[in-house]
Amino acid sequence: MEGYGSRFIESAFEIPLSTLRYWDKQSIVKPSLRPAAGRGSRCLYAFRDLVQLRVVQGLKAKGVPLQRIRRCVDYLRAEFPSLETPLSELTLVTDGETVFVKTTDPEILLDTLRKGQFVWCVPIGQWAEEMRSAIARMTRQRLESVTVAGRVFTYHAKQDPEDGWWVALVDDLPGCGSQGRSIEELREMVADAVYGYLVVRGDIEDDAEAAYAAAV
Repeated sequence: MEGYGSRFIESAFEIPLSTLRYWDKQSIVKPSLRPAAGRGSRCLYAFRDLVQLRVVQGLKAKGVPLQRIRRCVDYLRAEFPSLETPLSELTLVTDGETVFVKTTDPEILLDTLRKGQFVWCVPIGQWAEEMRSAIARMTRQRLESVTVAGRVFTYHAKQDPEDGWWVALVDDLPGCGSQGRSIEELREMVADAVYGYLVVRGDIEDDAEAAYAAAV
């Protein structure tokens, strides 16, 4: 099962690391594949955890207070103990104050509507598909190029879903590659790696550094 790290989630879904840690600490959404194990440890979320994160994010956007969301999660876990991740497996609606569970009994929604409250559906299925598309887009290989010492080199860049780092290998230079915390940093690191590779191989002299610096 593929896992997703906090930094990848932050960049893909705009949920800050501090928020992820807080929701984990408050037992709202915890990383099920690899829980946090102390300072500096890397936790790992399953896809169903990502859907839960998106649901919490969506409920907060509708004005539901976080403490109410936490009580909702506690209730769902108590009432539906057979479900591993109730936020991603149940159909929910909200009026901005309370979170309701849609069941086979239509009276739950009818009672709410008779009170004159506007109810938003929580489109879990739609959000799950959007998240799959975002993950595919973020982890898809990107063909890029860098110019070093007047020569153009192409490389394939890809973001690692576990740690969020970008990695790349240069097509025409076996064993030449690098990584970076962002795509911008990766570009700089690949340029450095290509330059060092060419110097070691004897393709360019050290005095080519000025041309390299100008290109970068």
